[in-house]
Amino acid sequence: MSTALKQVFNKDRTFRPKRKFEPGTQRFELLLMDWIEVQINNEHIFPTNVGTPFPKTFMQVAKKILSRLFRVFVHVYIHHFDRVSQMGAEAHVNTCYKHFYYFVTELSLIDHKELEPLKEMTSRMCH
Repeated sequence: MSTALKQVFNKDRTFRPKRKFEPGTQRFELLLMDWIEVQINNEHIFPTNVGTPFPKTFMQVAKKILSRLFRVFVHVYIHHFDRVSQMGAEAHVNTCYKHFYYFVTELSLIDHKELEPLKEMTSRMCH
């Protein structure tokens, strides 16, 4: 594990930066993506061998990852969507968000209260 990642893990290996980073800053986003990659590559959490059982904490970890990814969508839509539109990527980001939204809501992976920041946009886009 990189030194930078060791600086943001708590004892329980959750992503809680020991140093304060403003959520939405590039440094925060990069550390978050690194943390997610570490979780996904951890064979104790995401086993790759057939017959290896998933741990009891699997759903908890998966939900935490998805919850944090939702916050990235919130940040992009609130702070960077004008740039996304300028690049002509609006339809791509919207499609990615819709797939994400349908996935997490269909399987109840994110509490509806956590989805509040994009509720209005989501209701126009997904309902």
